[in-house]
Amino acid sequence: MSAPVIRVEQHLQDVPRILLVPVDEGLAGLFPVGFGLLSQHLIPGMGLGLLSFILWKRFKGEGGVPHVLALLYWLLPSELGLFRSLPASAVSVWRG
Repeated sequence: MSAPVIRVEQHLQDVPRILLVPVDEGLAGLFPVGFGLLSQHLIPGMGLGLLSFILWKRFKGEGGVPHVLALLYWLLPSELGLFRSLPASAVSVWRG
């Protein structure tokens, strides 16, 4: 007899998408287009939308949004950061 085949579904961790791209990249591209439509400057808005989409995709890199949040935690001072409830990132050794 052959061993039973175990199948693991791969769709549980799929990220939400806007127009076939992840939500954060889609919003980075659609916000300038929306402002271009509202201000009756569609062509510059589309250009800025494409530029911001490409820049956000490069900045985000392979790590995604968690990588960007970790970068903000380590680089911003605790007074300016979004993570005031977490310990300061400048402290490397806690004694006590």
